[in-house]
Amino acid sequence: MDDNKISGLKNPFAGFNASLMDSEDIVQYWIQPEILFERQAVGVDLTGEIPVVLMGGRGTGKTMLLKFLSHEVQIKYLLDEERKKNFLKNTKFIGIYHRFDGPSLSSFSNRNIDDVAWETIFKHYFEIVIGQKYISMLLTLITNECLTLTSTTEKSIVADILNLIDLEQSQNEEENYLENLNKTMQIMARDVFQYINEAALCETPKFYSRPIITSGQLIFGIPQILIQKIPEFQNKNILILLDEYENLLFQQQKIVNTLIKHVKKPVTFRLGTRLYGFKTYDTLNEDEFLMEDADYRKILFEDILLANNTNYKNLLKKIAKKRLENVEQFKKIGFLDIEDWLDELNPVEEALHIVYEPEIFVKEKNLKNSTVGKQINDIRKELISKNIPKSKVEELISKLQCRENPLIEMLNLLLLRRDYDPNELINFYKVYKNGEKDKEEYKKYRELYNKNELGLLFQLLSLYRPKKKMYAGFNTLSMLSSGIIRNFLEICYQIFNLSLFYDRENIIKNGKIQFQIQTEGAEIRAEKFYSTIERIPKYGNQIKSLVTALGAIFYAWHKDPRLREPEVTYFCVDKTSLSDEARKILETAVQWSVLQQKKSMKGKTSDEQLLDVYAMNHILSPYFTISYRLRGRIPQFNKNDVETLIFGEEQQKQRVINRLGRWTGIQEQQYTLFDFGE
Repeated sequence: MDDNKISGLKNPFAGFNASLMDSEDIVQYWIQPEILFERQAVGVDLTGEIPVVLMGGRGTGKTMLLKFLSHEVQIKYLLDEERKKNFLKNTKFIGIYHRFDGPSLSSFSNRNIDDVAWETIFKHYFEIVIGQKYISMLLTLITNECLTLTSTTEKSIVADILNLIDLEQSQNEEENYLENLNKTMQIMARDVFQYINEAALCETPKFYSRPIITSGQLIFGIPQILIQKIPEFQNKNILILLDEYENLLFQQQKIVNTLIKHVKKPVTFRLGTRLYGFKTYDTLNEDEFLMEDADYRKILFEDILLANNTNYKNLLKKIAKKRLENVEQFKKIGFLDIEDWLDELNPVEEALHIVYEPEIFVKEKNLKNSTVGKQINDIRKELISKNIPKSKVEELISKLQCRENPLIEMLNLLLLRRDYDPNELINFYKVYKNGEKDKEEYKKYRELYNKNELGLLFQLLSLYRPKKKMYAGFNTLSMLSSGIIRNFLEICYQIFNLSLFYDRENIIKNGKIQFQIQTEGAEIRAEKFYSTIERIPKYGNQIKSLVTALGAIFYAWHKDPRLREPEVTYFCVDKTSLSDEARKILETAVQWSVLQQKKSMKGKTSDEQLLDVYAMNHILSPYFTISYRLRGRIPQFNKNDVETLIFGEEQQKQRVINRLGRWTGIQEQQYTLFDFGE
């Protein structure tokens, strides 16, 4: 391999923040997410007339999707000039993207001005911003030859818009009508911020921008003008794509909510917001509020992405392929499938590595002379504890061993701990080992093994500390991402960074990444995610305290020698019982995707009410050495448990952790296992 080609390799997953990507970047790195567009089949049409709210945690892809729907990206998405010329003919919608900037929005308050004045000024400003984007959209269509306007038509459109806002057209403006109107609106927007700055310095600032534009005047008025003047705009939905809706202040959301409530064709809205991003569903009319299904549809990103596991993985593969194609060396060789790069690590293979080989993986080695694993010693202890004569113990062990699969040995150990009779267990296992598939014993043993394979692996690890779980393989890493696309891209970024540093020649030669490097990349991402929790505004320290405690509790359950509840990664609590501040902390943790709220479930007795379910983001699994699935269910957390883990002193927290992480005293039968589609 040419050294220059190897040294010139770049990380295909560098640069993944959608907020910093322009239209060309999005076309280069993004795809149409069919998994979300397919929701049209159940009544959520991303390009239709009904407003849609896109809810999801940070990095789920809300910004990418909204930008993808914008007219700038849709035009660039067309590869040939002929298709661009027919853009307006073929498209069903025209998207207008705007991102709400938190610091700018917060400047519309906290001055010596009353709330009514700020409300009026924000309405005026918001109309100008969207109005200016309409004009910019026309200019973009013209520049890209998607639209042709005669000078007369352009002048007439501008005259109607100026008349709409009660401004006269300057006699000197004989050409460049749209560009001049764009400059006029820029000046009006500048006047708003000049007023804001003056309000900070004097008690009676003057608002120079005139006239004052009322809510909906331009947002709904300009599209009506375009429909009348431009035939190509007829029968098109105009999507106002508003990103980071959670940044709006309470009263500002009421203003936009009112526009959504009383939306007028052809305009409709697409809002991108984090979970709990709505500060209010109220409108400016005290008797009205936004109602889901009546006024808008909702898409919960993480729920859809996780529930449609196969489609989600296909989406990740397609996004990764776009990234890999941008590395010329990979494109030439054809190493474009991320699933091929990230070989899957079989649990049995990993178990063999844990027990027998400290450095390399065992595939074809003769294991007969290998050292007896610690799990066999534990089987011996269990047999001895049952008062079996020592002369008989070794004979029984020989019939319970499975050198080629330590997880089978762990299952036999587990069943002994669950008081299976040794001789019955041997017969049970023998049927399975002999492949007697028509017998019930075979089916039951296979079901026990398949259901608990990963849980058995974590149990095995507890015998071989300080060895750690490996997190490798495309399926595993996509599960770690927890339905958050950025998590997957970040893991891939770390993995390729490590490979380009330690294994550069091998990856260009084989297109494979070592299991150890995949695991280290996942661990780096997990640690970075964990370390940023405390930076979450206002409640970061409390959320980190809760998550740290949960990690300790879940890890303890993974070591349960009787495996009463396998792979515990979530907890249940009645949120209504908590204090207002504790509820707010849980909501903030969900908003930042540290916790992910799942469908409520019933308590373990028929008379219990529905409980709120909170799963730890699986990206943290490598940090705490726990599973990346939702399986076992531990006892319900009560009010005092949760609030102590959030607010308590260290000694108090530790007592709760010890109690909730203790499996002794729990009834032996396994509870019903719940699976949320992962």
